[in-house]
Amino acid sequence: MKKIFLIIFSLSVLLIGCQNKTISSTDNIKEKPEEKYYSYYTGKECTADDNNKPSFMGMIGNSSQARPQSGISYADIIYETSAEGGIPRFIALFHDNLPEVIGPIRSVRPYFIDIAEELELPFAHCGGSEDALNRISNDKNLMSINEISEGSYFWRDNKRKAPHNLYTSSENITKYIISKNLEIKNKPFLSFNSEYYSNSEFTEANNLSITINKGYNTSYNYKDGLYTKSMDGKISIDALNNNQLNFSNIVIQKTNINLSSDNLHLNIDLLGKGEGYVLSGGKVIDVTWEKSAKGSRTILYDKSGNKVPLSPGKTIWHIVDKKNDISIGTPSK
Repeated sequence: MKKIFLIIFSLSVLLIGCQNKTISSTDNIKEKPEEKYYSYYTGKECTADDNNKPSFMGMIGNSSQARPQSGISYADIIYETSAEGGIPRFIALFHDNLPEVIGPIRSVRPYFIDIAEELELPFAHCGGSEDALNRISNDKNLMSINEISEGSYFWRDNKRKAPHNLYTSSENITKYIISKNLEIKNKPFLSFNSEYYSNSEFTEANNLSITINKGYNTSYNYKDGLYTKSMDGKISIDALNNNQLNFSNIVIQKTNINLSSDNLHLNIDLLGKGEGYVLSGGKVIDVTWEKSAKGSRTILYDKSGNKVPLSPGKTIWHIVDKKNDISIGTPSK
């Protein structure tokens, strides 16, 4: 009888011990950290749904008569290069923040189409060169939003002289995208790394000047983590909110820019490889850019052949001729 009692008592102790172990192991289970999401175009933290919002691009004039532009400070990425006569022009990407007014909207060129095609995004414009319009007509995959045929999504501002008075809005372009059932698949632009440019071995650089020709130059000054843009000696602002144009990253892509056979329009070589610079975090590094085929992404590499990330924030990407004068300043010791 004693033996039976001892056996029952021992089993009870074991069962209680197992239960206690089960409780303690459950108590030690930690909740999984909440997953974080980052903008494809700025690398800044966002919500899970933000990267699914429609993105689009706009052709924006940048001649002296077009300044100050509206909505340009909202753009996540701005590409800047020349049109006829070396007059600069922007194609800007809007996603994270959507302005109520965008413009002045101008005509498109084949190399701007190359950029929109690379990013697989629709682009708002007003007409274009013959080569550009022929390409749009022959390639139904290009998501052109042309004011010539879609005038209801644009308007003219009588306070300005044509052709520098055509505008659109994020609301109008989004309505167009929805009405046409455009399939937009946002994809990461480049990688972002907030610590990359803290490398003490990188060269310090707190100002930049790019002289395109006798009629246009642009420059940047670095302060508090941002590069403030000036054009022709005047700080660049957004007419919509009076904000200065500031960027976390400046990319300079050097290539061949030549007159086309009509001696008017430009040919800009965006395929192959070339040299350039990235300025970010008050530092500058030499890079090599590479684009293997039309529609493929332009990738930036360092001297060791590693892909170069950007700092989180807005980016301006200059496409310049190899012969253009570029001056990068370093702090005085």
